[in-house]
Amino acid sequence: MKTLSVVGTLAMFLVGGGIVVHGISPLHHAIEHFAQQQSTLISLMLPTLLNLVLGFIIGGIVVLLVKAVARLRGVSH
Repeated sequence: MKTLSVVGTLAMFLVGGGIVVHGISPLHHAIEHFAQQQSTLISLMLPTLLNLVLGFIIGGIVVLLVKAVARLRGVSH
């Protein structure tokens, strides 16, 4: 069950990062252009890895914002 939760969490970060990247057209094109300049294997994996990294970063920012708003409202968990 632990493996499923870890894989599911990684998948959510990957999908979330992909949604953000596809929503910002210049970023999407920059990643694709950069990936095409790499070797074959790296060019296939790089967009996915960058989506995952961006998903982690954006997810972390969202967690910090939610905690800050909760602290301002005086709600603690």
